[in-house]
Amino acid sequence: MFDVLIREASVRFGVGEKTLPLVQVMLACMTDQEDGGLPGFLEQFKAAGLGSVVQSWLGGGPVAKPITNTQLESVLGSSGGLLELLTSRLGVERDSATSALSYLLPPIVGMLTPGGNLPAALPAEVTRMAAAGASLLAAPEPGTLGGGLMKWLPWVVVVLVVLFALVYWASQHDSPSAPVAAPTPAASQADTGASAPATPASAPASSS
Repeated sequence: MFDVLIREASVRFGVGEKTLPLVQVMLACMTDQEDGGLPGFLEQFKAAGLGSVVQSWLGGGPVAKPITNTQLESVLGSSGGLLELLTSRLGVERDSATSALSYLLPPIVGMLTPGGNLPAALPAEVTRMAAAGASLLAAPEPGTLGGGLMKWLPWVVVVLVVLFALVYWASQHDSPSAPVAAPTPAASQADTGASAPATPASAPASSS
């Protein structure tokens, strides 16, 4: 459905293999039901004074008016907007992302609005690509996981050292004293004999 557009944008704007994920993320934002779906997405352009431009996109065809990079920036260039997501998540240069989006947006809106009407349900291919784009948006940004681990690593080391020290201290103080060995019978007899007082010798019997 979007193969020709993806190939053309890839060559024209130097986006290369990132064109497909760019379109996927674009569709995910355009069809996000939490933001009002496609009607809510197009409403942003109408609120920016581009209602006639958006109207020309519906249904597609040669009557679709182009949108400039400046106009696109005014609608989708805010912090957390689609252009920032494409730049941070996909690593696409801001100018390239803006130019590619300006080129792709009118024909894609035309494909999603056959007969000039907003669809009651999206085609399966669009839903599938939007889901892939949502997965890309849900993934951690490059460097986030590693940076977070490095930030907390010194504290983790300190906690582990303290825990090991406590365990070692507890093991030394809680261990029972070594039992005193019981004396052997032979040693007991020897000790008894050595400590007993000597028996006085019997006096010799007197002669009569």
